[in-house]
Amino acid sequence: MIKFEKNISQLLPYNRTNYIAYFNDEDDTFDRNVIWYGVSLQQADIKDQKLYQVSEQIVVNSVNRLENAFKEIVSEFDQGLPWVINHDDKDLPWFNTENKRMPQLQNLFKQNDIPISFIGCLVFNKEDVVNFARELITYPYDLLSKISYKTLDISHTKLPLILKLTGHLTLDIVSTDKALLTKISHLDKLDSFLKIPYRSRE
Repeated sequence: MIKFEKNISQLLPYNRTNYIAYFNDEDDTFDRNVIWYGVSLQQADIKDQKLYQVSEQIVVNSVNRLENAFKEIVSEFDQGLPWVINHDDKDLPWFNTENKRMPQLQNLFKQNDIPISFIGCLVFNKEDVVNFARELITYPYDLLSKISYKTLDISHTKLPLILKLTGHLTLDIVSTDKALLTKISHLDKLDSFLKIPYRSRE
């Protein structure tokens, strides 16, 4: 089951406007009764480095570790429900030009007669998320130097859970459920990551 949807907010189990405001330090319009918690999974060998200055092999190794961790979380907490994949705080065209580094994603658009300029979200089941995991992980990294894409949000459609894939090859886990966040961050496959807590706006 793969869908292309424009009404992103209607598919999410949280208020997207409030979520965006909460993580914008300059925006005080967020609902103060809803607290978001987060932890950033970072890798010691690329932390604080400019990725274009490290070797290709280090980048590949980092992507491999990130892919394994991402798949583990999705598989563990799937519950047989869809996942919504969208750009983080701004809805942008998925591609401006053909991108040879992401043939699987671009072929998906072609197979469904969706223009690469489509603005909206993708709706995947667990198998789709796992199958496309590597290109989803590298999507922000591959496009970061060309356009202003920074993060992809992969949101569960029932749990208040967002997996944020960034152009710096980090995986941020965000939730309004602190216990859920703690449970995820203690998965065995995440042991090799540095776990940097988000600053709360409580």
